[in-house]
Amino acid sequence: MCVSTWESNLDIGHSKSTVIDNVWLYSRYYGNQLAFLREVEGNGSAALVYLFNLLENILKSNLSDYEPNFQDVVKKSLISGAINKIEHDFLNNKKTGIRKLRNIFAHANLSQFNVKFKGDEILYPLTENDNCQLLYSKLSDIIFNIIMKVAIIPLNLDLKVNVDSAIKLLKYEIITFTPEDILIDHKINNDTHPKFCSFQNLGLRFS
Repeated sequence: MCVSTWESNLDIGHSKSTVIDNVWLYSRYYGNQLAFLREVEGNGSAALVYLFNLLENILKSNLSDYEPNFQDVVKKSLISGAINKIEHDFLNNKKTGIRKLRNIFAHANLSQFNVKFKGDEILYPLTENDNCQLLYSKLSDIIFNIIMKVAIIPLNLDLKVNVDSAIKLLKYEIITFTPEDILIDHKINNDTHPKFCSFQNLGLRFS
């Protein structure tokens, strides 16, 4: 299943096409890179990693400082006024922020990590492409708009960007399994491994 999110039906800011057009005015290179995401969003994990890297690079470009790590460049962007506190926390929260997700996708053992959305009892393992596409569909419009907000600063465009409400509505947590949890599969007997019983009742969504 491919989750197409190119033109969102949700009211969470400007459309991706509008974002690309305005970012292109700031930098043809970055505008083209955002447009290229349309070609790779069928691969959920690749699209997420690509989007996170573009976000970091545009924040650094705005600051004209390419040395900080992701955490520091987000902090500096808040101090400079490029982003607000709600956007900062969405990006830099060490438990659920983009910073955390960015680090997860650099992890050698991705099978440890699952996403759980508020109001949904299912766990979505990030090893599954469909689940990464779902996560991309929920994050990408917000991140696109933050990218545009930062990129248009030197352009003096009369364009308001506000994704605060969308950020507040997006509630999820990242569930990390231990190596023992990962071993749970159909080969394990609950009677033999009673400490694993509770995990058998968790909903896991696999393709």
